[in-house]
Parts: sequence; C-alpha cells; structure tokens
Amino acid sequence: MSKTIVMAEYQGRCDTAGNAVGHAPKVMREYADLLSGRGHAVTYYAPAVILKAAGIKKDDPYKKLSHHILMKGRNSLFEKIFNKFRMFANIAECLKSEADIIWFFNTEFYFFLYLAIFGNKGKNIYANSFIGDFGRGFAPGLKRRIFERAQKKIRGIISTGPSFEFKNTKSIFIPDYSYDPETYGPFRADKKEDCAVCLGTMNPDKKLEEMVEAFNKNGIALKVVGRFYDKERFERLKNMAAANVELKDEYPDRDEYLKLLGSARYVVLPYPEEKYSHQTSGVLQEAVFMDTIPLTYKGILEGNKIPGGGYAHMSEIGSLIKTLDEEALKKAYAGLRASEYDRASFAEKLDAFLCV
Repeated sequence: MSKTIVMAEYQGRCDTAGNAVGHAPKVMREYADLLSGRGHAVTYYAPAVILKAAGIKKDDPYKKLSHHILMKGRNSLFEKIFNKFRMFANIAECLKSEADIIWFFNTEFYFFLYLAIFGNKGKNIYANSFIGDFGRGFAPGLKRRIFERAQKKIRGIISTGPSFEFKNTKSIFIPDYSYDPETYGPFRADKKEDCAVCLGTMNPDKKLEEMVEAFNKNGIALKVVGRFYDKERFERLKNMAAANVELKDEYPDRDEYLKLLGSARYVVLPYPEEKYSHQTSGVLQEAVFMDTIPLTYKGILEGNKIPGGGYAHMSEIGSLIKTLDEEALKKAYAGLRASEYDRASFAEKLDAFLCV
C-alpha cells in the first residue's frame, strides 16, 4: 500500500560559501528515489542549501525550511546555542506535516533531545541513527537516558551500524548507502594509484595532525581533499606537511570525489576510535564500493564489521600495508556489495520497515 512520506532534513549544514556539507543531500535523493520507485509519494522538507545540493527542482514536492547551520572554524557560545534553536524550529516545522510518515533520515543528539522534551505531536516518526553508544561517565549516561526516552516517541529506528541496539523501539540494520553499479562502477579503477586519500569534511574530530606526521615519516603519498572549517588549521597542516603530502581545502563535486576515492589504493579515516567504533561513516562504506582499502583504528573496522587495515596507532601504517592481502579484501568487498549493500534488497527492506 502506497504511503505519503516526508523526507525531513532539519540541520542544513553548509560552509561559509553556502555549499551544503555532509551526506544529507546525497542520501535524501537516494532514499527518495528508492521509495518513489516502490510507489510512495515523497515530499522533501529541508533548508534551501540542502534542496539545491540534492537537485530538487521547482516542480518537485518540497517545503523549504527557514533555518540552516553555518559550519565554520569557531563558533561562540551564543552561536552554538542559537544553532540548537534553529534546529528545534525546523523540527517543529516538519512535525506540522500531515503525511503518513515523517522520516528524519539525518539525525544527531539534539533531534532526540527535542523529542524527549516536546514529544512527537502525534506523528508517525521514523529516524536514522548513526550512533550506537554514547560512552561511559555522567554526561554520556545522561545523553543515553535522553536517547532512550526519545525512542518511545519514534515508531522505528533505521540503524546504520550493524551492532547498534535500541531498548524502546523497533529497529532494523540498513547501511547508510546502497550500492548502485552504474554510479560507482565507472570510478572503480582496476589499477590503483599507489597512494592514500583522506576525504570529506575536515572537522575538529579528525586527527589530521597525527595523520600528516605519520605520512611525513612513512613517505607514502597522501592526498587530503575536503572542506576545512578552520582555515588556520589548514595553513598549519600545509606548513607541517612533507613533499609526499598534498592538502586541498575544497569541496569536490560528486564525480571528482568518486574519482579520487576509486583511483586510490587506500583511504585513511582519521576518526577518534572511542567515538567511531560506535558510529558509522559514509566514506568507509563507499570505500567498500570502490575496492579501496580503509586504513583506520581496529575498533572502528570491528564496530562497523568492515575488513581493512586496522592499526592501534597511525605510526603503524607504513608497516601495516605491507601485510595486507589486497585480493582477499577485494573479494570480501564484492561479497558485501552483493549482500548488505545491494540496491534492490536495500529498497525492499526499507519499504517493508517503513510502510507496514
């Protein structure tokens, strides 16, 4: 039975030039195409920067949300607080919809805080979660209790991690991205460049200094391409980089991004292990699509159940890559593309979960 579905993106993260950052535009369009293909009527709710980046046209059904979040190097306390109110206002606007389903497909902690405080307004809400655990201690424990309270306001959670568990609502594991051979196949090089890439938004969490130091010492070619919120950090990294390390502060378009990822032998994911062992990454998933070997902390690979080059310290990368069985890894990636990431089964599972 067909449903009316709102694809709700309440954050609208963009850089100072007004370019959307993050994976929201890509997955918004991808999810909508999958659902529309199964007969559902999809409407887009998002700030203008996301609608534009997702290629939403004037004749598409959409509602432009009023607020977006400007990502930059440093925000004052006032700006940080005001950004939370902007997101709350957008969430409230989404909950005015009379659609059968309101799907918040790109969430973070403050979405769940909103639901815990204000409730769901009687709406049929689904949400993605990219986080399986908040860690230990008082503050993480408080966040966990808020998260669990919010789950009672949600009909179902789509877990993008294979081992996430939710106490108070039903859930299903569906990866963030599906594999489309027509999209990814042309960019997956059979003969890889003997280099590593580091791609995506260069946010404060990423251990970029440690990564540059490691590649300075091991001599392996490294290309770092992504938007830096902190321009001073970008200049510091350029000054400390050896000749084998290239850095670019730019947001590559989709084709350029896929070409960079697909042509490289390795992709470095310099995320903090304590956080990303319980959190998913789009770049990590797309590395599987491209037969590009991810290099990151062992706990991150184990938490996401993706094989690759796992290290305890980045200084090990030089010796680590000599031990990797590339053919065995490529065989494992092909298996994942044919199972968990398969586009047809992805759409079927999504439809069955959302539209019961």
